Amino acid sequence: LQVNTLKTTPQALLEELTQAGVQAQPHPWLEGCLLVSGSGDLEQLPAFQAGKCYVQDTAARLCALAADPKLGDKVLDACAAPGGKSFAMALAMGDRGDILARDLHENKLRRIRSGARRLGLECIRTAAADGREFQPELADTFDLVVADVPCSGLGIIRKKPDIRYKDLQETEGLPAIQSALLANLSRYVRPGCALVYSTCTVLRRENQDVIKAFLDTHRQFTLEPFSLPGPVGSTTGEITLWPHIHGTDGFFIAKLRRSNG
Repeated sequence: LQVNTLKTTPQALLEELTQAGVQAQPHPWLEGCLLVSGSGDLEQLPAFQAGKCYVQDTAARLCALAADPKLGDKVLDACAAPGGKSFAMALAMGDRGDILARDLHENKLRRIRSGARRLGLECIRTAAADGREFQPELADTFDLVVADVPCSGLGIIRKKPDIRYKDLQETEGLPAIQSALLANLSRYVRPGCALVYSTCTVLRRENQDVIKAFLDTHRQFTLEPFSLPGPVGSTTGEITLWPHIHGTDGFFIAKLRRSNG
């Protein structure tokens, strides 16, 4: 659980959940997060209904930390559903700034709006859009663009075991889609600002290969080293997270910086 620090503190939420019979403890190395079990239906807990927390895997939270939005930033969360990264970034920004959460399907955006209302977050707005289609009015306008692109999902097999039966041939076209998204969304990044690319898969062809091909053709962008807490530590600008090493979903994060030129 990610604690909504605009409404409570990790310690206060921990005590409230414990009193409700939930087994809860602080995450061992990720500040502002709790590990819970024995909760039953989380959505029925008074603390959840009051917007004091939301569910988010550690990897997705780390992606928001790598993005590192600042107070007052203008942010594009380009493939935002179900909204966890938008929520995490809004909290990091103290709900002061502007986050445009976009997704292809309106029904997914309704979930984001509902979650933002429950959490009391006012800086998030939504819009349905295909991230591969260029919108000239958005060019060079965002301080931060986050692209958690569609992928094969092999990093979350532990949560969705049916993925193991997926025909891998069906995923062969994904790198082309991911590359198209990355190329188009990069056009919305202001000079000097950042672009974060992420997936919940561990396949090189959807991760490092996509980033390398992008950098080969977009010389105004470079990998930017970043550091994350716990067993992750310092990176060269991209990192693959593994369940057996980091205790997270299988996940990939790359951070790119556009030059001022």
